[in-house]
Amino acid sequence: MKHSFTPISIENFIKSFIKDNPKEDPKELRKRLQEALKDYKNGETCDCGNKIWVIGSACVGNGCFTCITGEGCPDDDYEIEGALS
Repeated sequence: MKHSFTPISIENFIKSFIKDNPKEDPKELRKRLQEALKDYKNGETCDCGNKIWVIGSACVGNGCFTCITGEGCPDDDYEIEGALS
C-alpha cells in the first residue's frame, strides 16, 4: 500500500477536476491553486502545525491532508508537483 501523494501538474489537475465538476470555473480554480501553492512555498501551515495540502487548501481553505480529509495517509491522492519537491 502506497502512503504518499501522487504528483500532478496544475493543468492536469484542473482538467480532471473540471471533468468531474463541470460547474467549476477553471480560471477561478487555477487562481485558488496558485494561491495555495504560493502559501505552501511561503511556509504556511495548518492549524495543527503540518504543511498545507495545496489541492485541498484550494478547495476549502488552508489545511493539511489529515485535517481536511480526516484520513491519516494520502494513499495515491493527488498533490500539485510544486509542493512535493
